[in-house]
Amino acid sequence: MNALEMFDPLAKTLARWYSKKCSKCGKTCVETILNSFKEKINCPGCKKQILVGKIPLKILMTYMKIDSSDLNDLSSDKEAVSLVNALFRGITKHGLKAVRIGIPIYVVFDITDKCNLKCIHCYSSEQNEELTTNDVYYILDMLYGVGVGMIDFGGGEPLLRKDIFDIISYSKNLGLYTSISTNGTFLNDGYVERLKTLGIDHVCISLDGVKPETHDYVRNKKGTYEKTIKGIKNCVKAGINTQISTVFMKSNLDELTDIYNLLDLLNVDGWYIYDFVPAGRGKELKKEVLDPRQRGELFARLQYLAVSSKMSLKPYPYSITINSACGTDTYFYKKYGKLTELFKGCLSARWVCYISSNGDLYPCHLLPHKLGNRKQETYEDIWFNKNNPVLKELRDRTLLKGDCGKCKYRDVCGGCRAQAFWRTSDYLESDRCWIKN
Repeated sequence: MNALEMFDPLAKTLARWYSKKCSKCGKTCVETILNSFKEKINCPGCKKQILVGKIPLKILMTYMKIDSSDLNDLSSDKEAVSLVNALFRGITKHGLKAVRIGIPIYVVFDITDKCNLKCIHCYSSEQNEELTTNDVYYILDMLYGVGVGMIDFGGGEPLLRKDIFDIISYSKNLGLYTSISTNGTFLNDGYVERLKTLGIDHVCISLDGVKPETHDYVRNKKGTYEKTIKGIKNCVKAGINTQISTVFMKSNLDELTDIYNLLDLLNVDGWYIYDFVPAGRGKELKKEVLDPRQRGELFARLQYLAVSSKMSLKPYPYSITINSACGTDTYFYKKYGKLTELFKGCLSARWVCYISSNGDLYPCHLLPHKLGNRKQETYEDIWFNKNNPVLKELRDRTLLKGDCGKCKYRDVCGGCRAQAFWRTSDYLESDRCWIKN
């Protein structure tokens, strides 16, 4: 037993208390306490919880380098609150091991490989057996029990599943922060109204160019751009939290500022900016991968745009390099720096995981290293109890090679393991980051 595990009984007891839901308002203790930093709590059942639980929580947050102003911001972020709830649920069950090795608080779940498009960069190029509705429910139950807080349903195209609305409803009823990632072409008024009624937490829509010909080239089908823009407008009009994801390659890098201006005009809530990783079908497009200089330029332009942006900019995988790429006074460090210090950079095999359409478990959606399948064993056993060599290596930063292994930011960054793998066939190699130190 290590030193941390000696405190497991106390940690589990505290976490269980913070995870308890109020019988009157349905919020957990930790959620209520976080909300109390920004607003007055009127629920009589929660007032005592605030008095009892605020001081220990502030001590814990101080240990995590999070101050009162950060707590105020945190309590305003629905996604962040759901992840905090998940962390306490995980500690309740697994003790401080949940903090030491991580729990999969965020899961990408591709519930189908079927798609109406054939995007040139898609990582999901194989057709797997599709899980039944009950199989999906079983997995969601299992994930919630492990400590998962956020689930993103993807594909393929998740809206092609006839039971998609039942699945979203089940996930929401469990208490999971629930989102879908879609190409947007099915987001007509009827579908959007259903999603709104179910209380979907956010919809993430792919847009890979400001010019119709650029987006249609990446999506490999003419006319897709108009349908996608219409889908975005429908979601915004309905008041759904609308996020956009863009994968940047050499073919669309020069459209970054114009895409930003378009999204600003469309009044979307957030923008996920991805650096192209040549996985799946994208293996044939290695010439489209950005070089280190282009990655640096892309991040610098995002830094400039973010200062005055009313939408939230989320650069991936750059969010894991924040500590090495930014000064402490820059936007992205203020926004994400302390989180990267807490979660220690690359989340693969630690705080995130990926589940394929047939129930296979992977450390991340861009790493093709199967860890197991729910038909043979539980995800919990795979994650916590099995001595899986892939998980063990990805969690040990001392094993990193090349520039990543020598970098002074190794332990708060770790580089993108998927970028390293698809470039060298070794996920422990350097990811060719533009930062040199």
